[in-house]
Amino acid sequence: MTPEQASARAALLLIRRLIRNHGLTFEEAATAVAQRRLREDGPHTHLVIAEAHAVMTEALAPVRAAIEAMRPMMKAAAAAMAEMTRVLRTALPPQQSDRTGRDRPAWATPYGPPQRRRFR
Repeated sequence: MTPEQASARAALLLIRRLIRNHGLTFEEAATAVAQRRLREDGPHTHLVIAEAHAVMTEALAPVRAAIEAMRPMMKAAAAAMAEMTRVLRTALPPQQSDRTGRDRPAWATPYGPPQRRRFR
């Protein structure tokens, strides 16, 4: 589906909802959607915004429900990971900071940048 097709489907959905939920005629609903799309104000553009919010709320309701259902599991997993980190830190010997006098970061090479090729 192209973006133009998706936009047309969304406009038709909003027009249908405006007719059903607010009693507008097809012409009024289509005009309101077109005005809103062009960022113009009209007598029914506020209804277009309200219906768009309602559509998004209805579409995201299952996602919100899934997130809320997973929330206790995620809290338990985070607590288990924190406990595992604490146990591993106490079980491992402390790391020694035995610096060998390096004056450069570990990722830097002692040989410098690569030589440039010279074409003759």
